[in-house]
Amino acid sequence: MHHPSNEPFQVLSVEDFLSLSARINYLLAAKDPSIEALMGRLVARRRLQGSMEALSSGISFLLRAYRNRLRRLGPLAVLHPLRASHLLVLASETPTVLDTLTAFLHDYYEDIFTPEMDSEQRQELEWRYEMLQQQLSEEERWFLDERIKWLTKRPEEQYHEYLGRLLMQARHTPELIWVKLADRLDNTYDLRVVDEGNDEYFRLIFDVLFLRKADRRQTLTPPPAPGQMDEAHRLYQMFKNAVFLTLVRNYSLDSETLTARRLFDALASASIQESGRILSQILNYQLVDPIKQRHLLMDAMEYCYGGGINRITSSQRGHKLDGLFKDRFDHPDSKTRKAMLKKMQDDKELMIEAALAFLTIFESFLNSSHYHVSGVKASGLDIEDTMV
Repeated sequence: MHHPSNEPFQVLSVEDFLSLSARINYLLAAKDPSIEALMGRLVARRRLQGSMEALSSGISFLLRAYRNRLRRLGPLAVLHPLRASHLLVLASETPTVLDTLTAFLHDYYEDIFTPEMDSEQRQELEWRYEMLQQQLSEEERWFLDERIKWLTKRPEEQYHEYLGRLLMQARHTPELIWVKLADRLDNTYDLRVVDEGNDEYFRLIFDVLFLRKADRRQTLTPPPAPGQMDEAHRLYQMFKNAVFLTLVRNYSLDSETLTARRLFDALASASIQESGRILSQILNYQLVDPIKQRHLLMDAMEYCYGGGINRITSSQRGHKLDGLFKDRFDHPDSKTRKAMLKKMQDDKELMIEAALAFLTIFESFLNSSHYHVSGVKASGLDIEDTMV
């Protein structure tokens, strides 16, 4: 059984992650990017088992497949699979080329071979993928194709159903959960968590509870940049992380390998930092009344201490945080979810308490090997009103 240490393993600090992103971005900015330089950055001086020629072909394929497409938050889309693979290499006990290629191609059907792709580009990429496969053994080719299929969310699947199917298969193919953890970790880092004053949110909570506003120290968290993802959508990403980590716990996969434990703890740690940053942004710039802040902190702490974060609850119970998972985030229809997130973004008091709840949830994942959110299942979110 996995027993978290007092200092949970982190694959990268956020500062290192941002530095890695900048360096990869710099290499990609060249007219003819150096595959060798990119390989050196991603492998990080670790010895990978397998064909390095296949790894080189994998990078070439990614660069051609993503071209100059951008992610929702602005960076080049190809940064995501490259960074996720680097995180996996760092966390792996014995990194392999096959695992790295799986991380490269985990969005093969969702982001690369999309319905919008024209036939000429599709033919070119199919040819390049065949060239990549020729550098693998027959067994490796089969495993790579199977892993990509398992990692792909089907159109009719809800998020928790997809994770349940993936985790069932991960009992036989543990590398799947490593890649998915690295994927979620990169997505969480990419929410623009900053490394200045990592514990500022704890200091801020202390100041709100015990100091007069005139006695508080200077704010460290910078104001949100224009075009940045709003706090409600970032909280939705925290919801996805909490669901994922709970299902990993339910399937007992966080204790299977050192690689999984490292990535599990790193994702929980990154989620703590992001939840804290969301809290800091709102307290510093959006809801600044000290009396209201103190009331909300006390209310959220009482709710968490009473066990409200331990299970899926119904909004009919009456507390502001009741129904947080089920009613605020768990909407398969994207239009409904966007409308609910817009409503949540306008409710600063709710977001303060939600950020505090997620802080406590992810701290609980790190500090207890048994913690999970009861009611989160692959079949859906079941309301469990009984409080312990």
